[in-house]
Amino acid sequence: MSGIMLNWDDSAFFFGIHKGYGKSVKDKQEAIAYTEAVMGQYQGTNVTDIVMCVNARLASYPSVTIENYGDSYRRKVQNGEQVDFKKTWVSAYDKIFNQWGIDHFQIWIDKLKKMNIKPWISIRMNDAHETMKKTSCIAPDFYYDNPQYRRVTYSPVQLYYDGLYDYGQAAIRKRFLDFIDETLGRYDVPGLELDWMREAYLFRYGMEQEGITILTGFMKDVKKIVKKYEQKRGHGISVSVRVPSGVETCYYLGLDVAGWAEHGLINNIVITPRWSTTETDMPVEVWKKLLKPYNVTVAAGIEVLMRQNREVPYTYNCKQTVYANSAAYFSAGADKFYLFNYMTMPDCFGTDPKDTALYNLHKDIKDILKACNSLENSISLDRRHLVTFKDFTAPWEKSAYYVPALCNPDSNEPVIFRIRTGKTDKNSAAYIQMGIDCDDVLNDDDLLIYLNSRQVKGLKKTEQPDYYIKDGRYICKIPDIDMINDINILQIWSRTKTFTITHIEIMIKGKDI
Repeated sequence: MSGIMLNWDDSAFFFGIHKGYGKSVKDKQEAIAYTEAVMGQYQGTNVTDIVMCVNARLASYPSVTIENYGDSYRRKVQNGEQVDFKKTWVSAYDKIFNQWGIDHFQIWIDKLKKMNIKPWISIRMNDAHETMKKTSCIAPDFYYDNPQYRRVTYSPVQLYYDGLYDYGQAAIRKRFLDFIDETLGRYDVPGLELDWMREAYLFRYGMEQEGITILTGFMKDVKKIVKKYEQKRGHGISVSVRVPSGVETCYYLGLDVAGWAEHGLINNIVITPRWSTTETDMPVEVWKKLLKPYNVTVAAGIEVLMRQNREVPYTYNCKQTVYANSAAYFSAGADKFYLFNYMTMPDCFGTDPKDTALYNLHKDIKDILKACNSLENSISLDRRHLVTFKDFTAPWEKSAYYVPALCNPDSNEPVIFRIRTGKTDKNSAAYIQMGIDCDDVLNDDDLLIYLNSRQVKGLKKTEQPDYYIKDGRYICKIPDIDMINDINILQIWSRTKTFTITHIEIMIKGKDI
C-alpha cells in the first residue's frame, strides 16, 4: 500500500473565499465552480485520500447538535458582551450555506468519488483555538456557559490548554458522539477520522490513567455508530485516528491506540506532530511492529511548518524537505504519507503572494502530490533531511531541542545527532550541511566529524544564502553514498574553537553541487 492522504481543515475554504487576495467569488455559479475546482486540482496527482474536517470548536456545516459558523455570523451577544462577527471570515460560511445554498462538503465528496479518491470526514475531538479569548467568532456559547466542563478550572491564570473539554465527563463524550452520529448521517463517506491532535490533552490532571478505560469505551461507542451507518449505506467505513507520534505519550495521555486496534475499533492511525514543526524522526517502525497483529495501517504525517526549535522564526517546508520526509517514512514502512495544512485553492487563490515561502510551496504542490506517494517516486529526488524536534509531549515530558548545540574544545564528549534519511539512490550525492555560529571561519582543523563511525572531511563555508540557514552556512560532502544508513548517527567534536551548531541536515542531491 502507498499513497498520499491530504487534509482540508474546517475553515480554509471559507477563509480563502473571504480574503481572496485580489480575486473574488461573486455569486453562486462562481462558488460552485471554485468548489469543484478545489478537488478537481487533485486529478492526475497521486493523492489517494482526502480528509475533510467538518469542525473546529464550531461545525462547518449547519449542525444542530453543536453550534456552527452560521450561528457565529448571526450572534450579537457572547459571554455577556456585545459582538458582531459579520465582517470576519464566517461571512463566507453564510454566503456558501445560507445565501447560495451550497454544501461544499457534499460537492467535494461527489467529485472525489468520481475521481476514485477516497473521501474521509474528519472530526476534531477537542479543538483549542482561541479558548483564552473573552469572545471569538470560532467559539460556541456552550463553552462560555459551561466552564465546569473544562479540564482546568482552578488555575489562577488560564493557560492555552486549560480550556479544553474534560472527556472524563459524560456530557462531553455525548456531545461528540452525537456530532459524529449527525455527521455520518449527513454525509455518505467510506472513512471517518477522529483527530485527537486537536487536542490530545483530554482529561483533568491526574485522571489520564482512568482516561484509558474511558476513551476505550468512547471508541466502542463510535464503532457502534459506524456499524449503524455501514449497514444503512451498504459499505464499510474505515476508522482512522490522528495521534501523537510517541507510543508512550499516547498511552499515558489516555490514548490506548494498541488497545483500540486489539478491540477492532480502528483501521488506520496517523502519527504526527501537533503544529509547530515537522517531526523528521518519528518511530514508524515501532508503531508498525506494535500494530502488525491487528492489520492496522500506519500513515506518517507532516506539518506545513518546518523549524529546528521553538526559539527560531516560523519557516515552512519546501519541496525538498517534503520529498525527504516521504522517502524517510516510506523507507521505515509507512503505508501512507499524510500532509496536514497543505490545502491550496486552484491557482493559489486565497494565498497571500507576499508570504513568499508559503506561496512558493503552494506553487510546487502539484510536484509534491505526484512525487510523495511512494519510496520509488521520492528516492531519487533532491532531499533535505533536517534535524527538528518532537513538538508534542505530555505536560510532564520534556521536548528536547537538538540544536542549538554548543561545541567546546575543552569537552571530550561529541555532540550527537540522529538523522533519518531512509534509503538512497546509489547515483545520488550526499552532504552534511550545517549552520554554525562562530566568530572565525572553520575548517577540518577545527572540528572532527564522524558519520556512522566513519570520518568525513572537506568542511567548507559557503556564502550562498539559504532559507533555513541565515548565516554561517557550511557544507561537507559525504565521500560515499553507501555511508548513509536509513537512520544515521552524526558525531561532532570541536578541536580548537568554541562554536554553536544552529542547524544540521543531510542533503541528498541527484548530482554534485
